Amino acid sequence: MNNEGNKTESSLPPGEEVTITDKEKGLLMPNEFDGIRELDNPPPRWLMYVLYLTVFFSALYWVHYHTFKQGLTQEEEYQAEMVASAAASGADTTVVVLTQLTDQASLDAGKKIFNDKLCYSCHGMLGEGNAVGPNLTDDYWIHGSSIEKVVEVLINGVPAKGMAPFKDQLTKEQILQVASYVLSLHGTNPPNAKAPQGEKAG
Repeated sequence: MNNEGNKTESSLPPGEEVTITDKEKGLLMPNEFDGIRELDNPPPRWLMYVLYLTVFFSALYWVHYHTFKQGLTQEEEYQAEMVASAAASGADTTVVVLTQLTDQASLDAGKKIFNDKLCYSCHGMLGEGNAVGPNLTDDYWIHGSSIEKVVEVLINGVPAKGMAPFKDQLTKEQILQVASYVLSLHGTNPPNAKAPQGEKAG
């Protein structure tokens, strides 16, 4: 009878056997795959201490920088370094804070520019929106509802949507007037208002 089919092939050279010590027998894992068993070899104690230390450090880091905000984040450090670099090179680092105009003269001037620049052709005479442009009177905004965001859109335009930039057509004061007028349209509820687009303002 040929018993070769019942023999288990070994990668060891002929005549050699694996010697397992008593200590290793106690470390053998119960699982076995294809005749192979492994020892329960835990990582070195020093390596576990390093792991515990990094977890502890990450918890302190989170509490310090993100919970109590006691230090600058990487982004804030970058901004501070950019300002310092600009100051060292003599560049203007003045931060301009935009404030929405609410006096009637400024709003009237903004309305006139709105009409003169044919903004109504895309947004409607009352800001109600049409097939081209969004409604400017509801709570929803595509590019943001702050005065800064509206001014940014007016300056740079939205070329992908067909809106031209006005940075070369209007002065900074005129752009602020138009932006303030646009924001003053909020809540006016004109007839035939276009359905909301974008995200609801907070």
